[in-house]
Amino acid sequence: RWTPYDAHYLPGPGTPVTRISEPTNYRDSADDPADRSVVCAEIPCTAGDELWNADDSTLSRLVHDAVASTGLPPLRRTAAQVRRLPHVYPVYARGFADRLAGLEAWAAGLPGVTTLGRAGLFAHDNTHHAMVMALAAVDCLTADGGWDETRWAAARERFRAHVVED
Repeated sequence: RWTPYDAHYLPGPGTPVTRISEPTNYRDSADDPADRSVVCAEIPCTAGDELWNADDSTLSRLVHDAVASTGLPPLRRTAAQVRRLPHVYPVYARGFADRLAGLEAWAAGLPGVTTLGRAGLFAHDNTHHAMVMALAAVDCLTADGGWDETRWAAARERFRAHVVED
């Protein structure tokens, strides 16, 4: 194993690599070889841009350099394969939070409408978190069919404490 952790997040602007995971750490199998492992590096980009079109060798070096700059253990590369997957996660533009605040204010003004879940709250949580959000929304319905905005605001604040579980 490269590290005992399932995922490493690299959220800073110093590298386009955002997450490095090691699938071996998501399971325990005697079939896994003890002398080597596989890591998966995620590099958000847009189909057709410079990163998307980079060759496998360039992307492999990019990942190697990202790891070296973080203080994580060095990678012992023997091979690299690249899989390009369009439309996996949204890629936010810098400053998106200001635009999001305007959209949230607009949606909050729509009678009988609330937003929740990954897309509705821009909270890229696990499925069980989305279910918690749905149950919290149901709890905000009043006996007369109204909506308890104070309760919903408190629930949304609780959602900020969600931690993604890989």
